[in-house]
Amino acid sequence: IVFSFLILLFIYRLPARFTPLCLVMLLILSLMWSYCSYCFIVWWQLPFAWPLSVILMLTALAALYYHLPALLLFIVPLWLTALLASVQLNQYVNIRFLLVWLTLTAILIYGRFILQRWFDEAWLRYQENRMLIARLDVMAHQDALTGTANRRSMESFLEDALRQTEPFVLIMLDVDYFKNYNDHYGHQAGDACLAKVAGVMKRSVRTPADLVARYGGEEFVVVLPSSSLNEAALVAERIQTNLRETAMPHAASAVSETVTVSMGITLSTAGDTVTGIIARADEALYRAKQQGRNRWVKLNPLPGV
Repeated sequence: IVFSFLILLFIYRLPARFTPLCLVMLLILSLMWSYCSYCFIVWWQLPFAWPLSVILMLTALAALYYHLPALLLFIVPLWLTALLASVQLNQYVNIRFLLVWLTLTAILIYGRFILQRWFDEAWLRYQENRMLIARLDVMAHQDALTGTANRRSMESFLEDALRQTEPFVLIMLDVDYFKNYNDHYGHQAGDACLAKVAGVMKRSVRTPADLVARYGGEEFVVVLPSSSLNEAALVAERIQTNLRETAMPHAASAVSETVTVSMGITLSTAGDTVTGIIARADEALYRAKQQGRNRWVKLNPLPGV
């Protein structure tokens, strides 16, 4: 028993399960118990010898059913030992024992089949639950219409960014005369327009680490980590250029024949809050609209920056 415990402890401490070394140790353990069982049955004729052999095989079945090579390495020596011990003890093949032995064999085979099926079903449910959790996570953090991050995800991203020492830039963007667009083309066309604008924004940012989020309605937010106002201006220029190339018609706009956007840009500072930096970007966006829309305005948080 002590030797078995030491072998199991050794197997448990292995970095990977069911390596060749692990299988060899299982075989040694099985041969040891097979020899003990044979001695218990044939030489000493102990009353608990047969139940012990059955318990060992059923325990191995419960522990190793999902790895057939390991299961066979442990069970087969015990299984053959039981038959050999019976023949040696009775000097012939006992029909009654043979029936019991075959019944045990059927129990082991069918038991593994049942356990493996339960394991497969449990694993399938686990995988389905993981996929469901992943879908729910996407739904919780992604805007369904545009495929961008939603407001909750954006606020969480900003909180993380504010805890970093590197400054970042926030761009708040609004589609010009979007209400007129909806009235003129219809709400379905308006939804398609927002999705295309979101696609333009995703193509215009620097790297996948930059966040594009829908803030609400026709308003979007771009967060540029470890950035400057000059870099943000380049991103804003790319957004305008790509929108012009996309050329989505906007007959109800007062500033262009195609869809345009206004943008407010601001830089984070030490001590900023999520509410504070959003309010500052919103103020810059308001100034861009006041100056005629279809443009971007930078609002420096510190004079002279």
